[in-house]
Amino acid sequence: MKGRLILDSRKVKQKLQRMALQIHERNHDQRIILVGIQRGGFQMAGMLASFLEDFSGQPNAFHAIAINKPNPLHTEPQTDLTAEMLKNAVVVLVDDVQNSGRTMMYAIKYFLQFDVQSIQTCVLVDRGHNLFPVHSDFVGLSLSTTLQEHVTVEFSENEAEVYLG
Repeated sequence: MKGRLILDSRKVKQKLQRMALQIHERNHDQRIILVGIQRGGFQMAGMLASFLEDFSGQPNAFHAIAINKPNPLHTEPQTDLTAEMLKNAVVVLVDDVQNSGRTMMYAIKYFLQFDVQSIQTCVLVDRGHNLFPVHSDFVGLSLSTTLQEHVTVEFSENEAEVYLG
């Protein structure tokens, strides 16, 4: 069972559009690279890129970064981005759900080795259980949950729904 629906596809679209507008307003004169963390973050980055293109009139690049969640210190994150591509770019790290902040922290750590303009973070749902000092710059929904509850984002085509279970 998926759990209780907390954001239907229409509400998710509204939140993503708002976040894309905020990203555009904050970085309108910069080169933006959206980097989605693994599965859900990558799908969300693709949706955000489409909305950003609507606001800016420019195509926006989006890429993926894969982090070994069980053992992030012993495996280098995997991405197709090069140092040249990242030079002076605004990197916006995108994830669907932020729980402890651990995954986002390791993604930030990876991009610190490059000459980027800035690193910003974007999440659809922030559960607020941060164990690491990561604050998301762009948040679709801040949701107070218990540690036993799970937030799931289900993607299909260019839509998403958020469930609490």
